[in-house]
Amino acid sequence: MPFIDERTLPEVLMRPGIHGKFLAHKDLGAQGASLLMNRAASGAAVPLHMHQVEETVILFEGRIWVQLGTERRTIGPHETVIIPPRMPHAWGNDGPDEARMLWVYAGPDPFGDSTYLEGRPPNLHA
Repeated sequence: MPFIDERTLPEVLMRPGIHGKFLAHKDLGAQGASLLMNRAASGAAVPLHMHQVEETVILFEGRIWVQLGTERRTIGPHETVIIPPRMPHAWGNDGPDEARMLWVYAGPDPFGDSTYLEGRPPNLHA
């Protein structure tokens, strides 16, 4: 399925305050990458975890903090973070407004082999 109309894809409440929509994933026919669009409400956060593949986040609106190992920074629109494979990381919205971002994973099923060091995996199904 190489042509996908994003408007027809369901948005899922992945965890409290965080909605997501896969734009590319193994379930959509992808074989080498995944794209996940997220909306995160103020105060929403994802606990410490890691993936077996490289991950990149591009922020479009709002502000989020990103923790890579022991380093933590806040990023805003037009900033990108590259997360190496197996790097423990967490993130959350520390701004007053909703944040919108795109996650790019170097594999078609990034949560299929992820490990949660804190908390639980996200809900991926509508």
